[in-house]
Amino acid sequence: MTYHNRAVRYIAAAYAACLTFLSAIALIGAVVLFEETGPDSAAEAAADRHAFNFVTWELEKFPQKWLYKIGDAFRDDEGNDDEVLRRYFALSEEINRLAAEDPASGELADATDERRGLEARVEDIIEGRVTSILEEEGMALRPPIFSDLGIIFPPVDFELDEPVRVLAVSARDRIQLEGSHLLSPGLDRETALDIESEVEAEDEGVSALVVVSGGVATYPATVNAGRSYESLIDTVFHEWLHHYLAFFPLGRSYFEGDEARTLNESAANIGGREFARLYFEKYGPLNPPPPTPSPEPSPTPEPEPPSGEEPFDLTAAMRALRVEVEALLADEEVEEAETLMEEKRQEFEGEGYFIRRLNQAYFAFYGFYADTGASIDPIGPNFETLLERSETPGEFVRTAQAITSRAELEALLAAD
Repeated sequence: MTYHNRAVRYIAAAYAACLTFLSAIALIGAVVLFEETGPDSAAEAAADRHAFNFVTWELEKFPQKWLYKIGDAFRDDEGNDDEVLRRYFALSEEINRLAAEDPASGELADATDERRGLEARVEDIIEGRVTSILEEEGMALRPPIFSDLGIIFPPVDFELDEPVRVLAVSARDRIQLEGSHLLSPGLDRETALDIESEVEAEDEGVSALVVVSGGVATYPATVNAGRSYESLIDTVFHEWLHHYLAFFPLGRSYFEGDEARTLNESAANIGGREFARLYFEKYGPLNPPPPTPSPEPSPTPEPEPPSGEEPFDLTAAMRALRVEVEALLADEEVEEAETLMEEKRQEFEGEGYFIRRLNQAYFAFYGFYADTGASIDPIGPNFETLLERSETPGEFVRTAQAITSRAELEALLAAD
């Protein structure tokens, strides 16, 4: 790309980003309103002491990111992209290991500093690659003034940062999210446990859970810097879809109720997963496995070993558990439901799936992602059907963006 074309694209992207920033301010206002309608004073008080400060975060990260992008037009090549990515994610693995072994070690501090120094470059590489996939999927829009360019709008923009935690609160006698509060990045595990205990001690009628968020749709989106490469790419697409959908009926309805939120999160989950699949088909894994030699042909096929038990299916097991829990709660057997969830949590751990705490708040929070095991909402299977009927992931998103209710989704599928 020539310097002129590159500069024009950055100017266009900056223009689009400014418009997006204004929308982000409106979104923050909506989030603040949502936060203020929390379930009780105990949850609100605990969250307020450790709240994620949107305004400070935006004022720091937004100009920082775009100054880097403008400077990139004049910056010399910073090395092979794949090598930069490999080093960054190798450092992430090392940091996770060192943090578990010795959180006070100098090695950990050095690795963290080195990774931080690569963050802006890694963000730039991934943003460019994600943009390329979105362009290939026909997701480019044509905003006023720059309508001839066909740019991805809003521009893909995320910030690698410490993980944001979320305090989720549900009633104990039913699975229903009564409040969710974003907590500050980097909150340690002990503080999270204290918050849960405080909320539940103050109100015995609620179930609380502090979860680690993979990302938040601020602008730039905040994405957990310690995630694996595969998980991070999925999250970047997911958060960008929230930015994109904010300009369409589906996204604008986000705060209208649980159904609208489930529609939004499920569409972003499925669309993000499918875009991530295309990403890895195009760019491949960071460390492709070495080729294996082809086995010599055998004159007679080897007999299949006798099949043992079916492999463990966490999604199916989690959905079956939710059905059981819902039934127990409907019969007002709250303690029995909580005992069952803890027993199953231990069983899942024995199968290699560690869940720190499995309670009503867990199902209430993750149940908004209707394509996951935490949900039994038909929105998930219905969106999966819509995906199957779509020729591409881009077509799926462009169809989903106009949907604002479960009834509309069902009518759309019935009409085909």
